[in-house]
Amino acid sequence: MSGLHPNQSLTRFCLLAAAAMPIIYIGTEVAAAPFYPGYSFSQQSESMLGTHFSKHPGIFNVGLMLAGFAALVGAFGLYRSFRARNHPLPSLVLGLSVACTGVLCIRSGMFPMPDPRHNSWGFLHYVTFIMPFLMLVGLSKQSHSSGLRAYLAGCMTFLVILGLLIGRGSQISWLARGTVQRLISLATFVPIGVVGFFFWRELHRESPD
Repeated sequence: MSGLHPNQSLTRFCLLAAAAMPIIYIGTEVAAAPFYPGYSFSQQSESMLGTHFSKHPGIFNVGLMLAGFAALVGAFGLYRSFRARNHPLPSLVLGLSVACTGVLCIRSGMFPMPDPRHNSWGFLHYVTFIMPFLMLVGLSKQSHSSGLRAYLAGCMTFLVILGLLIGRGSQISWLARGTVQRLISLATFVPIGVVGFFFWRELHRESPD
């Protein structure tokens, strides 16, 4: 893998953090939901799991911050991996977009609803929406990543369609608030883990020890 940073062990660790990020995030929701009486994944927002309505809101809030820290560490690994293949500017933008996701998660966990600071940096959500596109561009020269590129293209297309529907104020009965949030998370957070694991596996194959 030509052009890769000499310190491969650090890069591999950061990529594992990226791969773990969506697992931590989704696992946190699954772990926190039983402590919220009557919680509905389809109807209620993710952030409700961290409010006083839950018997143990700390499960969600701490887990959310852990996912955020994993994204911050993963952003560094993804930047290094894409930098070895692309111009530094798009690689830096990609790394920053993943880091923004981490900042959002940490801030949301630190200031659970109804604290006004919970959503005060909501503009960063728009940055996370471009992650699948940036990853797709970064993988354009990887001939052996056709399946991964097709997956990212699907995520990007899905986000565009969903954004258009929401922007037009479409009232689709099955797209309740909780459903919309989780669909967005699946299309933005999961690619971080998938691409992180892809690059980690490449490094592992080249240097298994």
